[in-house]
Amino acid sequence: MLAASLIGGVFAVGGYAYLALAFRHLRSVLPSGPLPTWRPPVTVLVPAHGTPPRLEECLRSICAQDYPGLQVVFGLHSPEDPARAVIERVRAAFPTLDTALVIDGHRLGSNPKNANLANMLPAAKHDILVMIDSDVLIEPDFVLRFIQPLAEQGVGGVTSLYSGAPEANPIAQLGALYHNDWFIPSVLVDLSRREMDICYGAAIAVTRESLAAIGGFEAMADAVAQDYVFGHQLYRQGFKVRLAQPIVATVVSEHRLNDLIHHELRWSRAIRAIRPLEHLGSLFMSPLAPMLLMSLLGWTWWIALPAIALQIGLRQHLHHRLRHFFPNLPPAKPWMIVARELLNGLVLTCAWFGRRVRWNNQVMETRNGLRMNQIS
Repeated sequence: MLAASLIGGVFAVGGYAYLALAFRHLRSVLPSGPLPTWRPPVTVLVPAHGTPPRLEECLRSICAQDYPGLQVVFGLHSPEDPARAVIERVRAAFPTLDTALVIDGHRLGSNPKNANLANMLPAAKHDILVMIDSDVLIEPDFVLRFIQPLAEQGVGGVTSLYSGAPEANPIAQLGALYHNDWFIPSVLVDLSRREMDICYGAAIAVTRESLAAIGGFEAMADAVAQDYVFGHQLYRQGFKVRLAQPIVATVVSEHRLNDLIHHELRWSRAIRAIRPLEHLGSLFMSPLAPMLLMSLLGWTWWIALPAIALQIGLRQHLHHRLRHFFPNLPPAKPWMIVARELLNGLVLTCAWFGRRVRWNNQVMETRNGLRMNQIS
């Protein structure tokens, strides 16, 4: 009973401390300013695969940028990929935009997204490269605002926060809630204690010079998390990595809980492979499950119940504060926030029992820190 009380107390105090930091650093979110005047030519690389929901809407939002000197390059591994028809339709809808479609089955390594980007690079015309996932929705001024940190001396990479835009079903809403209520504040807390040395995969901007300096896409051929390697290698080579002001919205479309868990398990095992101590520490971001477990194992009820109620109440309050600073985040019902935190505990626990991840139709295994091997 004493051990359970102590462990439960550690999780409770750690969880409260993390939430206190999250509330504090929400104030670092900057409002949008006037439109910048620096507008160099930009190539946007969009790797695609399959036809997830809202694919055409996402691709149109990329092509509809209010930006002069813009080139958009789409990439596929197979001419039979169903995304091809959608891409061709979008290209036809923007006849004056400089676009290209690269179809190339060559695999540089086991990371399929990285291989797709490597195949697309020869078609890129400009020295500023923006990589945007095909399941991302962006505002018309996104590219203009996103690239601005690259004008600063020594900056070699830019990334952005991403929110979740769910399909109209409870599973997708649970998935989006992780982006909106756990990922966003975790980044703000992380940046409060160290310089940025990673990127987030929904949107990354680099210069051609900085990409070459880190060894190009070849350096990420087998990366378990290509976005992390981008930022990590840029930082190691002496480049600054910056977080841009605008955020993107990632479409979350899972309809089955099993699919959502497999998707998030891939993220979690990638983080475990890269930063195992931080992965373990992320339990303090979602301490509700271990707190409940300790209460069942003998944590005194008159301590456990108020502690658990306080954790739930603080999470609900953070949910509302986030929507004050980020008005476009969709709201969620109170029960869903509790369910999301319990699901976080399940995914984090499962991540420690195995290294295999599912990526599209491939099964891979996270090995040797930043690398993964293809199993099937």
